[in-house]
Amino acid sequence: MTNELTTFALLCFSSLLAIINPLSAAPMYLALTEGYTEKHRRRTLRTALLTAFTVMVLFAMLGGTIFNFFGITIDAFRIAGGFIFFGIGMDMLQARRQRGKATEEEEQEGRVRENVGVTPLGIPMITGPGAITTVMVLMTQAPTSERVGIVLTSVALVLAISWAVLSAAPRLVKFFGTTGLNVMTRIMGLLVTVIAVQFIIDGARPILTAILRDALRP
Repeated sequence: MTNELTTFALLCFSSLLAIINPLSAAPMYLALTEGYTEKHRRRTLRTALLTAFTVMVLFAMLGGTIFNFFGITIDAFRIAGGFIFFGIGMDMLQARRQRGKATEEEEQEGRVRENVGVTPLGIPMITGPGAITTVMVLMTQAPTSERVGIVLTSVALVLAISWAVLSAAPRLVKFFGTTGLNVMTRIMGLLVTVIAVQFIIDGARPILTAILRDALRP
């Protein structure tokens, strides 16, 4: 039981960290907060992370209700989520703009806003469709209170890491440079792609098993 929880905890943490990938948000965070005082920049970052946490927890807790309302099965959502992650992972492997992240129009609008913490930083730069889908898929694998706690703890830990990375964004961008950030994004993209395939397998297995069972039934 302990090994299963540890494996699940590693899955939650690694998948959320890879899909959010705070390093990829660092250059845009600096661009959107250019000209801010250090105090204003810290306040903006707190607002962004609080927004991200609220949105992910909300979708994590309401995921079951959403499934029931639309008549969506858990396995179907796992497969759909896997395909979404696969597309995001392929974009990351090629160091392209990730699908579901802020569009160029949103970024341009964000530059002229006084407060960019809620959007586009909180949503969708940190918490985009990929992160929301991730927590909802993970919650389908959390039938016990212990697993629910692991998912929510993973969200908090990944956002804490995001805070540390974005707080040090000026130094990190200078240290890694564009090439270094792209390399890190590609590594995260590989992890996202592998997780995507696993989600598809987990969703397809019970469906294929049921089809075969019905076909072989006399």
